[in-house]
Amino acid sequence: MEGASFGAGRAGGAVDPLDFLKQPQTILRATAWIFSIVVFGSIVNECYVNKDGTDPELHCIFNENESACSYGIAIGIIAFFGCIFFLVVDLQFQQISSVKDRKRAVLLDLGFSAEACFYSRS
Repeated sequence: MEGASFGAGRAGGAVDPLDFLKQPQTILRATAWIFSIVVFGSIVNECYVNKDGTDPELHCIFNENESACSYGIAIGIIAFFGCIFFLVVDLQFQQISSVKDRKRAVLLDLGFSAEACFYSRS
């Protein structure tokens, strides 16, 4: 691909929705988006329980630690919005004319992915 910068053709090209949906990057981002919903939803729905049945307060099942449930919910929400944001960036990537702006978009994606991997393993 001659004249391409950061994995894309020249700026200003038309976006074909079907080709965009077939890209491996788009498929993986959509899969990550679904997994973020699963993480967030399963923690919210199944990880808070009423221990003895008489106490109206719900408790986190992860080692009696409320911050563990809050951390998991926060990671799920951040991943959810991050996937949406970067899907939009991917969709608009062809319209970015500046090579510096394309570079920033790619590095922002790389940095977000690295941070998400680091914090999800903590």
